[in-house]
Amino acid sequence: MADAPHPTTAPQAGPGRRLAAPAAPAHRPPAPNPYDELPYDSHPFSQTHPARLATVATLFDLAPAPVETCRVLELGCAAGGNIATIGEMFPGAEIVGVDLSGRQIADGQRVVRAAGLTNVSLRHASITDIDAGYGTFDYIVCHGVFSWVPDPVRRKILAVCSANLKPSGVAYVSYNTYPGWHMRGMLRDMMRFHADRFGDSKQKVEQARALIDFLASSTKNDTGPYGTLLRQELESLRHQADHYLYHEHLEEVNDPLYFHQFVDMARTHNLRYLGEARLQTMVTTNFAPDVRKAIATVATDQIQTEQYLDFVRNRMFRETLLVHPSASPNWVIRPDAVRTLHVSTTKKPADDAVDLRSTAAQAQYSSATGMTLTTTNPVLKAAMRVLGRAWPGTVPFGELDRGIDDLLGRPPDNGQQLSVALLNTYLSSNLIELTTVPVAKVGVSEKPVALATARARLEADQSGVASRRHELVRTNDLDRRLLPLLDGTRDRDAVLDRLVQLGVVGELNIHKDNKRLTDPVAIRAALAGALDQALERYAASCLLKA
Repeated sequence: MADAPHPTTAPQAGPGRRLAAPAAPAHRPPAPNPYDELPYDSHPFSQTHPARLATVATLFDLAPAPVETCRVLELGCAAGGNIATIGEMFPGAEIVGVDLSGRQIADGQRVVRAAGLTNVSLRHASITDIDAGYGTFDYIVCHGVFSWVPDPVRRKILAVCSANLKPSGVAYVSYNTYPGWHMRGMLRDMMRFHADRFGDSKQKVEQARALIDFLASSTKNDTGPYGTLLRQELESLRHQADHYLYHEHLEEVNDPLYFHQFVDMARTHNLRYLGEARLQTMVTTNFAPDVRKAIATVATDQIQTEQYLDFVRNRMFRETLLVHPSASPNWVIRPDAVRTLHVSTTKKPADDAVDLRSTAAQAQYSSATGMTLTTTNPVLKAAMRVLGRAWPGTVPFGELDRGIDDLLGRPPDNGQQLSVALLNTYLSSNLIELTTVPVAKVGVSEKPVALATARARLEADQSGVASRRHELVRTNDLDRRLLPLLDGTRDRDAVLDRLVQLGVVGELNIHKDNKRLTDPVAIRAALAGALDQALERYAASCLLKA
């Protein structure tokens, strides 16, 4: 799998990394499966969650299947990190994942078994093997595969999305796009030219990074377009993990295409464009009026509008949703469409001092990504306060509207102002999230219970876990020892006792003043505060369940 926008952790550049000539013959036989040789980190991607797909379909006036009882198929599921937690959260759903890497499937199956999930099936198979025997699905997800496989497999992906998708189903396919990938493709060609002279994946990645460092140093004084663009791309690549760099840039196949070409391919498989998983990318209101007017003049339909937007943005990655031709999306979203949804904010706002009722008093809110919203709208300010108190959980639209009426002391208006305010904020920023399924706010109970999939992944030495919000939560050394203990059988003191035992035997290293602690009393004192902080962090990250 590959995902351009997904953050990863890369090794830092070191002074000893230099360009080198291969010490062995250049063209060694490739590994049977490069994903067996260097597995791709298997993580959740929130934009692929069936609730996200259902939300987009709902806003476009379609009637998607309830997520709680749906069937989901993921093509290229790696070790199941993107779908296992969906199975845990929705025991009435059936989740199927397919991947060609036997190693990754085996890793995922161990987690599924350890988590006790009977509704999740990970299968070692080729996408080309999928037939009518798999049945039909409400949601089909293919993330980070389409651009990285040969043309026959790409066509099979679309064939599966057509033949195995239920009439009201939604398919998600991500892929690299032009024009943005022209520059990135040039760098890929450079890295492959050099790295292909080396034998194994570790050498290839090391030398690809060495070439990046060399190019950055060689063009540091080039202030022209080439040098500027090159340094921007190189800086991005420096922060990517080895597995990402290898599979995204050094694999034999990586074929971007223009959006309109993808839509044409989908049409040949009797599929229709619905929209994008990140709905905000379809909005033109963030552009200057003259840009919007020009696009509206030359674009005669939604497909052409999207293509011109790609030209303007220099877009390099898309996450496109497809449906059957019988589905007729209404791309003019009605504010009333949000009334059936659940609402949350992406970050708990600290706004208790804000004057909610004044139309002159400004309030500013910031998301985790740094996007800010400034408003004087009393309804929106009150909504953010209600959502902040419910964070990280969601609030049903009707309950949110009643909470706003209580705060503002006004008679109900049947949610008219609220629906408009929420929709506008949702489409113009990432501070409001809408979803078809609720997410409960769960605090730290007497005997905390962490997600079974999170516990199983960490016990299997897999990094990163999925939350109930389907977000990646990165873990540290304490998390890897603590989370597996939270199975509902231990209270805080019992958990602390076990952590102290691990500290005494050296399985958990506790330091003070740069010295490892070995005395049980000192370890307990050091861990007590850290344990409470960690438990609160798990609650805020939606890693705990009731």
